[in-house]
Amino acid sequence: MATRLALLIQDRFEALTPSEKKLAGLLLDRPDEILTFSATELAGFAGVSKATAARFFRTLGYADFNDVRLQAREERNRTGPVHQVPMPVEAPEGAATVPTHLQVEMANLTRTFEELRSDSISAIAEKLATAQRVWVAGLGAEGGLARHTRIHLSRVRSSVHLISENAGAWPEELASTGPADALLIVALRPWPQVMSPILDFARTTRLATVVVTDPTNAARVRRHGATPLVCHVSTPGPEASHTTVLSMLHLVASATAARIGPSALRRRDLIEDLREELDSPD
Repeated sequence: MATRLALLIQDRFEALTPSEKKLAGLLLDRPDEILTFSATELAGFAGVSKATAARFFRTLGYADFNDVRLQAREERNRTGPVHQVPMPVEAPEGAATVPTHLQVEMANLTRTFEELRSDSISAIAEKLATAQRVWVAGLGAEGGLARHTRIHLSRVRSSVHLISENAGAWPEELASTGPADALLIVALRPWPQVMSPILDFARTTRLATVVVTDPTNAARVRRHGATPLVCHVSTPGPEASHTTVLSMLHLVASATAARIGPSALRRRDLIEDLREELDSPD
């Protein structure tokens, strides 16, 4: 379950200054650090000034950092301590080592799936299982994730279509969608500008739309009328990790198959039979 601080950050992320976004990203990726470090230390980890940190917390509606920490303690006492794999606070010397990589990926996976509600996955599986057609989209690095997802969904249901990675071709392809369809988008930070008008079109067309994204874009997705599936993707370096995204997409495909029922299994068996026939020598 996301904390109140995380929900506030997500809701106001777009309006923050670039420096405030650095601190916001740190706190979204490492929510437990509020209880461990001072505001000055957190500002240092994010590479911003103490004044920026003070302004940031006031922008979110807190009197000061002590107000933030008190809220965090109240939430922890109410829900009980949760085991979290700690995320490295900063990129250490030799950040590409196996132990550091494992620590980062486990921290992302732990936070992602501890915050995920089972009823959210069930509702998304319902949309993808009952839609007339499912459309899958992603740009740039997320384009590969979209292709991967289309394959997995196609193994359990028919009429799953991949929207071109060329955004210039999207108007023609989106024009083929209808209100009985579902749209699954993978869009991580930085937020592609083309996504906002696409989500507005999807809402107007009454497409059941799901966006697999990171915490900084969750509120933006909701404001456009779509359902966010939030994945923690932080790393010590500049590139986002796709480990949690792949795991989330696998969960979505599995939940969709379970919702479809026996016909999904029959389709899988048919595909395997066809693959054997096509691969067998004459």
